[in-house]
Amino acid sequence: MFKKHDPKIDSNLNPFVNVKINPDSNMLINPVYNWNINPLHSNELNPSQNVNINPMNNHELNPQINEVLNPVFMKSLLPANPSWNGLYLFNGNNEIFGYITVATQNVMISFDNSGTWNGYFVKAGNSLYNFFTVPGIWTGMFLCYDNSSGYNLFDKTGKWTGMHVK
Repeated sequence: MFKKHDPKIDSNLNPFVNVKINPDSNMLINPVYNWNINPLHSNELNPSQNVNINPMNNHELNPQINEVLNPVFMKSLLPANPSWNGLYLFNGNNEIFGYITVATQNVMISFDNSGTWNGYFVKAGNSLYNFFTVPGIWTGMFLCYDNSSGYNLFDKTGKWTGMHVK
């Protein structure tokens, strides 16, 4: 299963080879240049400004309150589950850094590379997910769709971390 997600095998998935999915090369998918995908410049995408996308206010998005989203209760969300079918978080060297489980159309659960739950992403727009800690605090980090095969992870200043999800 992993091979179809591996940017080392498929250069189309590798943002360091495929400039179309690299935010440093493609300004349309870079929130520093495209404020339509930047929660720091759009109140609609910012969970500090928009209570509908803030899991502290919208409990349907909060795994601490909504057990259907909580991997402690829903073992099928865990990457260790034999039937798990999810996404992979890669670091800047295209090595697995973590796992992402799509729990609903609005929430993706994040795990580190040992399979420990470390937070979750909440959908904020057509192409953006904000990252929250397990208790529900927005980190300022966010994923933006790369317009092709996955997402790129940005820090709270809008700078690409080099990490990507496939």
